[in-house]
Amino acid sequence: MNQSIQVAQPSAKPPAQHEPIASWRWGIVWLLFLATTLNYMDRQTLQSTATYIIKDLQLDEEGYGWIAFAFNVSYGLFQFPAGFLADRWNLRRLYVAALLVWSAAGFMIGMSDTVLMMSACRFILGLGEAFNWPCAATAVRRVIPHEARGLANGIFHSGASMGAIITPFLVLAIVVKAGLNWRVVFQVVGALGLVWAALWYWCLRGPRASVVTHPTTSEGDIDLHRPTFAEEFRSFTTLMNLRIFWITFVVSLTINFCWHFYRDWLPRFLDRDLRFDSEEIQWSLMAYFLGADLGSLSAGYMTRKLTHWGFSLERSRKIVLMAAALLCVLSTPAVLANDAWVTMTLIVLVGAGSLGCFPIWLTMTQELSGRHTAVCIGFFGTTGWIAIAASSPLIGKLVDQIGTFGPCLIVVGFVPLIGAVGALWWPEPQTH
Repeated sequence: MNQSIQVAQPSAKPPAQHEPIASWRWGIVWLLFLATTLNYMDRQTLQSTATYIIKDLQLDEEGYGWIAFAFNVSYGLFQFPAGFLADRWNLRRLYVAALLVWSAAGFMIGMSDTVLMMSACRFILGLGEAFNWPCAATAVRRVIPHEARGLANGIFHSGASMGAIITPFLVLAIVVKAGLNWRVVFQVVGALGLVWAALWYWCLRGPRASVVTHPTTSEGDIDLHRPTFAEEFRSFTTLMNLRIFWITFVVSLTINFCWHFYRDWLPRFLDRDLRFDSEEIQWSLMAYFLGADLGSLSAGYMTRKLTHWGFSLERSRKIVLMAAALLCVLSTPAVLANDAWVTMTLIVLVGAGSLGCFPIWLTMTQELSGRHTAVCIGFFGTTGWIAIAASSPLIGKLVDQIGTFGPCLIVVGFVPLIGAVGALWWPEPQTH
């Protein structure tokens, strides 16, 4: 791979003090948090109501895997086009349009009577939701300076686990034990997209809208003065010649696979292996995603804290990513534990580590290129999600054959460690 290209390196020492960040810029980050919360509420309704759906539609684990496949494959296929459009179109309008599409698809799942119709709605849901991370990460890069992006990414990305926490509460509040009202959950969550769209347009009006809307506006990138590793390159294909691009790709693939394995299959593990009843499953999901939420926020906070303690931004990311990946390895003692609640406690720590990897991956991607931030995330997401989608029916079939999720949890727990080790090859800043 061509490594002769000269890349700009960040300075070795972070500045002692940073300019204060305007509160309205953090307000945009919290809007991204709310959008990501809705994103996960719309997708997590399937997992939280899986027991009722499987019973209502008379499915086995493989059949449920095919419904998961419909979402995963569309989400994967459309992330790259989503990134391409987010870098070039009006981001303010594109984000709203995508959110309304996925909200409508989520609403329609509640009206599905067959596996085919539900799979079709999940496919459209994946299409719309594919825009969330390219759009949100690009918005963060345009409004938040580099030294605070780990925290900003941790905040907006923690919306994923927050949405997954809220959804079981809705299920407990709406669905009776017989599961007769499970469709209402999809319809309530889908309707919330209209509320977010109104908030987005209300907050991003006037001069502030131009900061997010286009990459070519004068305020479109808060630190254009700071060179990224490939800022001078105009083409995405040239960027792909860099080693750091493929390091980021490996990190993306490994952490996404672990996180989305648990997103898809944790409810089934709780039901099939731990023998939890429907109420215990909902409370356990809340605990898992609360742990994940704290992991995401802690990773962003610790990355920024380490830079204040004198570590380079690059070294800080490596330390936090390795720590988060090691937490995921706790899946092995979790499977081997003889007590279900000990297992669940360890699984919560796995969730903290799994989602804690994401703020680091996002900052790595934002450092690659300001011009191609969204398309990079789209490329990484597309390739990763194709792998995730392809594995869903196979995992379901394997579990049908062996009767347990245990071996799958053990193997998947080591996958993020591969990405963390790969990240050690990310270049350190040059000293002067």
